[in-house]
Amino acid sequence: MAQMSWDAIEKATGTSGEAWCALLDERGAAQLNHTAIAAITTEAIADIPSAGWWAQAVAIAYEQDRGLRVVGQTHDGAFAANASKTVPGTMDEVLERWSAYMGEPSDLNGVPLDRAPSTSATEKWRYWRCTLVNGSKVNGTINAKSPEKVTLAD
Repeated sequence: MAQMSWDAIEKATGTSGEAWCALLDERGAAQLNHTAIAAITTEAIADIPSAGWWAQAVAIAYEQDRGLRVVGQTHDGAFAANASKTVPGTMDEVLERWSAYMGEPSDLNGVPLDRAPSTSATEKWRYWRCTLVNGSKVNGTINAKSPEKVTLAD
């Protein structure tokens, strides 16, 4: 059992990992998709703070515990990886520097782009995105940490 995850889940939900697994096994969760498992867990903890978030955590921990997914794997079987770095500048300055650094690539690491990179902005975020022909997505996100520093994550 993924002890660290289950310890945090037990503290938040008041239910041990063993009890969650027993409940979900009893409900046939090993044969259900992630959405259905999360619906069961949501129903069981609807009255706690951040119930939706914890329901997802329980579903993921159960799926990992039962070998239905591995760490880093998303509900649809894909994998995601990311890294972040705090850098000096405003969100717009860092987006401009990131866009200049990335240039106008025709491929990333040998995989052709499906379409050219695009940028967008909201009040709190700046985005750099592209999709590769194999369906992979590359997303750069930028948000303010302080007036002089931002976090750039990919």
